[in-house]
Amino acid sequence: MKKFLRQKPNRLKIEIIFNSNLQPDDLISIKKKLASNGITLTYKSFDFNENNGLKTISFDVDCNDGFKGGGEKKNITSKTKWGFFRDYAEDAESPFGIDTLK
Repeated sequence: MKKFLRQKPNRLKIEIIFNSNLQPDDLISIKKKLASNGITLTYKSFDFNENNGLKTISFDVDCNDGFKGGGEKKNITSKTKWGFFRDYAEDAESPFGIDTLK
């Protein structure tokens, strides 16, 4: 899978990480991949730097199972590890979140 989507070996957790390594085509791929997993991602706005890397993003996400939210991040760099996750494991410590990811 691509660098922006980390799917755990048990296939129960999906993480999306936004950083400046992402380009316009990557945002399209993320949206399509999530849709194939039943998750609706809507980009409210985004901007790219002079190298066509993601600089800012604002989005809403709906996992279509009661978990949804949105976020906005500015000044995105290649070291940024910000995004969201949905953990489907029954014993998940946190089933959904939007924040800096590990």
